[in-house]
Amino acid sequence: MFDKTSRKDSGLGERDVVIGVVLMLIATVLQPTFDAIMKAISTEIPPVQVAWARMAFQMLFTLPFVLAGPGIAGLLPKPFGLQVLRGLFIAISNVAFVSAILVMPLADAIALVFVAPLMVTALSALVLGEVVGPRRWTAVVIGLVGAIIIIRPGSGLFGFTALLPICAAAGYSGYLIVTRYLTTSAHPISTHFFTAVVNVVAIGAALLLGLATDWPLIAPVGPTPGQWGWLALVGLLSTIAHFLITLAFSKAPASTLAPITYFEIVGATVLGYLVFGDFPDFWTWIGVAVIVATGLYVAFRARRRQATTPVAPPLVGADPD
Repeated sequence: MFDKTSRKDSGLGERDVVIGVVLMLIATVLQPTFDAIMKAISTEIPPVQVAWARMAFQMLFTLPFVLAGPGIAGLLPKPFGLQVLRGLFIAISNVAFVSAILVMPLADAIALVFVAPLMVTALSALVLGEVVGPRRWTAVVIGLVGAIIIIRPGSGLFGFTALLPICAAAGYSGYLIVTRYLTTSAHPISTHFFTAVVNVVAIGAALLLGLATDWPLIAPVGPTPGQWGWLALVGLLSTIAHFLITLAFSKAPASTLAPITYFEIVGATVLGYLVFGDFPDFWTWIGVAVIVATGLYVAFRARRRQATTPVAPPLVGADPD
């Protein structure tokens, strides 16, 4: 749902910037809210099925807007292959993140996923051949040290559990890298819809495999009407949040909105404490501070060098399109 544009930030009015900031703040409240719902319901429904349902409802809620806007042609945005690849990266991120928040505190998982902008910086140099100076490479390394501080070898988070949010961040990073390759003029709502379609198909295939093999990790269950209601709410809030993010970045420059995205960690901390009784310890806060500081530095340094990036937040949690 990220649309490239040649819009000049200097042409934005003060009122537009304020509106953009408010929209982003609302989105950062919605993001951890539906994350918390997914964490709660994943204790009753397999995380893979929760990830599938989220995107299925997101697809259904977006479809009317595609038909009313771009029309039938908007259902298959081009280039098709890259659009599919981008959707697959988000599917990986989606499943990994929902699995992560089931087994670890919400704030910890979200904080670890915020290493994605640092991964994008490294991949931009290694994959796209972009010039990344020593200062940004240093920031990337320091940011990854922040992640290590959070998962701390020897702590309860270290091991496979800690790899889940890192996998979510890697999937989202791949999504952004593929986005840089795209030269499509596809409407943002079309891309948003098609990303959900790819997720429904890809994750649905995994669920069918689980149904056939009865493998507990991916075997679907039959949700109750109440559970379907919660899953639908997740899809609705996810759709609204991403629409708000897109609108926010059409109103205000990325350098203004980037710091606001990190408020999601605050919201996740509050909800994690109130709903699940989790609260980050001292060293987790140190790791979060390191990741946030280096992420902001990389974003502002890239903007200063006028690096080519999608008009989108560096990362808003682990919540895919």
